[in-house]
Amino acid sequence: MSNINLKLLQTFLLAAEHGSFRRAAEESNRSASAVSMQIRDLEEQIGISLFLRTPRRANLTPEGRILFDQVRRAMQDVQSGLDRLAEIAVQRQGRVRIACAPTLASSRLPDILATFKVRYPRSTVEVKETSPTAALELLKDQEVEFYIGPEVPHLADFQFESIIDDPLMVCMPPAHEILAQTLTFAEISNAPLIMLNDKTAVRGLIDRIIADEGVVLAPQYEVESAQTALALASAGLGVCILPSIAIGGGREDGLRVVPLSHHQAHRAVGIITARGYVQHGFSEQLMALIRTNLREMA
Repeated sequence: MSNINLKLLQTFLLAAEHGSFRRAAEESNRSASAVSMQIRDLEEQIGISLFLRTPRRANLTPEGRILFDQVRRAMQDVQSGLDRLAEIAVQRQGRVRIACAPTLASSRLPDILATFKVRYPRSTVEVKETSPTAALELLKDQEVEFYIGPEVPHLADFQFESIIDDPLMVCMPPAHEILAQTLTFAEISNAPLIMLNDKTAVRGLIDRIIADEGVVLAPQYEVESAQTALALASAGLGVCILPSIAIGGGREDGLRVVPLSHHQAHRAVGIITARGYVQHGFSEQLMALIRTNLREMA
């Protein structure tokens, strides 16, 4: 009985609603004999009579009424779900909702969105700037379609597409006395440090590395924005540690940028989506542009 064909239930609903196999046949563009045969098949599979048949009417038995009430509610729920999906599909025709890491939102995202708007003037992109952890909640609740940012460990219900490798860099004022081409955490530990705060994914990465290395970093300035860190470093107040993707404008501000010398001092940056996510036209085009833009920058 668990393998009952959905078409049999649909035919049953039509016959029950109209009280007539003939009317059900007319509604479904089939013959009355075909409808009668399907009802009989359903009754045989269930093992109980569903209709009291007369020459003019087909009335539900008490058992048929029980099935009718249950199937009608189930079909209404299915139709409600389909209607909701149709509404979402209409909304998605011109709108893309995304979340983005702060380091990307202040560096690469403006150029990406400006280019996208030129190419697709009828599109609308809604952006939430947020941390990776908060972004996963947005994805789970379907408030955004995808997230651009660093990889998050242990993604069970999500999938990560790596686009670029993003190394950590040290940004220094030109007059700073450290002149090496690469630097270790130990070598900058005594400098006045400007670091992102512990709410950021970058700081979490740095803290894990220095814990393994046994190095102690005591930042003089802890900020939430990469742009603030760059501004403080540009003013000569110290050196800052930032991912490469966040310092596109740093070199233009006269900062000297040096890679951190550590095999773990990097992260993957890409796109996170919920498992099973199906792209639509504009989201697919935006993802393609993000891939191209980030790879060109790298």
